[in-house]
Amino acid sequence: MALGISKLREQRLKERQREAARLTNAASTPWWNRPTLGVVIGTFAWLSASLLLYSRHMGGGEDLNETLALASNQLLLLLGVLLTTGFLAVLTPSLLRDNGRLLLLALIGLTTLLPSELLLHASAEGMQLPRPMAEYLFPLAAAPLLATVLLGAPAGVAVGLWSSYGAAILDGRSLTVLVVGLVATSVACVLSRNVRRRSQLIRMGLIVGLAELLAGIALLDRPAPEFPLALAQSATCVISGLIAAVATIVLLPAFEALFGITTNIRLLELTDLGHPLLQRLACEAPGTYHHSLMVANLAQAAAEAIGANSLLARVAAYFHDIGKLTKPGFFTENSQPGHSPHDDLAPSMSSLLVMAHVKEGLSLALLHRLPPPVLDIIQQHHGSGLVAFFHHKAGQQLQAEQQIIGRGVGRRTAVDESHYRYAGPKPATRESGIIALADAIEAASRSLEKPTPAHLRDLVDHIVDIRFEDDQLDHCEMTLSELTRVKRAFVSCLTNMLHHRVAYPKL
Repeated sequence: MALGISKLREQRLKERQREAARLTNAASTPWWNRPTLGVVIGTFAWLSASLLLYSRHMGGGEDLNETLALASNQLLLLLGVLLTTGFLAVLTPSLLRDNGRLLLLALIGLTTLLPSELLLHASAEGMQLPRPMAEYLFPLAAAPLLATVLLGAPAGVAVGLWSSYGAAILDGRSLTVLVVGLVATSVACVLSRNVRRRSQLIRMGLIVGLAELLAGIALLDRPAPEFPLALAQSATCVISGLIAAVATIVLLPAFEALFGITTNIRLLELTDLGHPLLQRLACEAPGTYHHSLMVANLAQAAAEAIGANSLLARVAAYFHDIGKLTKPGFFTENSQPGHSPHDDLAPSMSSLLVMAHVKEGLSLALLHRLPPPVLDIIQQHHGSGLVAFFHHKAGQQLQAEQQIIGRGVGRRTAVDESHYRYAGPKPATRESGIIALADAIEAASRSLEKPTPAHLRDLVDHIVDIRFEDDQLDHCEMTLSELTRVKRAFVSCLTNMLHHRVAYPKL
């Protein structure tokens, strides 16, 4: 009996915990990410396609068959929205919880459906554009290209399925449009996963156009068209792919700005060392500039080792210490040997000056409009870590004072550690965690007299263990297996950067 009561209490306790977690999540979720708004966005996608479908029937007669066909097509479009939602729930459930991204996908879908409907209007009876030509002109690759570059391949496949399905319904349930659209989606998503230059999109558009042409030829179930028409259709497929690429190039900056998304194309532009902030760093804080370049090499190697975004790691490493531009002389790498400006300051003041470079860096980054992922890494690269040197120095001074005047009742016996810790937040992504470790390891490696592989391995293990035990890596989504690969990458890269050179003879 007692065992039964115990189990019942445990079950009720778990139910209360689940309910509390549900209420907490509901309270902490901002209104714009509530599921109800996601339903509204899905309804917007369906209504947009339905209105495009209805536009060609406006002003027509009240034929019952036509009305029933229109209603059934609208139901099919609703089914397409539901299937796309299910696809996203399986592959990228986090995207369904971000209504901003859902709205972006809905708008991207219109980049295919709206031009397709306009082309169908242009190919209506009495118009100059033949219907077979109009079908091959549909920019079926525009939506998957845009979505893949902005949000990744799963989002590209999902919006490609929806736009191809919707275009097929608009074109009278055309199997040709559906299959050609699926082929264009597959090729576009595979090609654009790691696009880094806008010029690459033109080449991708050409390849997608050729793939659409092959799919169209494979679907021919009637006598082959005359040579002029076949040639025109072939050219139309290629033009369709190029139009999709040009549309992607034109719309990409607008979507990046409106939805705060940073693509690899934008990151690659920031790898230019001629950026004004990096030029200032090279002139005003050359030690920090060189340190940032070395951290970038370490971070890129480690990110590649675990499949993180190596381009983001490199770019963020370039800019992570730009806050040191305000007072470069107060940082060791920029100071001359001998007298240090911190010799005349209290440890508490020195730590405040050092820790301020994070806020100063964030201000400079905002002023120069650096993308949000770089801003986050600038803010997180020290986490809530301890400024160990000045904390230790303050402890030594406190001990010396107590030895001189004697330990009185009520006097401090330890230095308050919270005054020597960064404000945070802790690293929240793998790239941020990698840069936090690379920053500390590169700085510490400069103090090694003999940077042998064994010494470097011990140094890397020691610093990673300190950060791990200080809970600085709790939120960066890095597994222990990935952390091991990161350490190996650090050791390998440091060994190559700090390897011993043979002494040249004096001439």
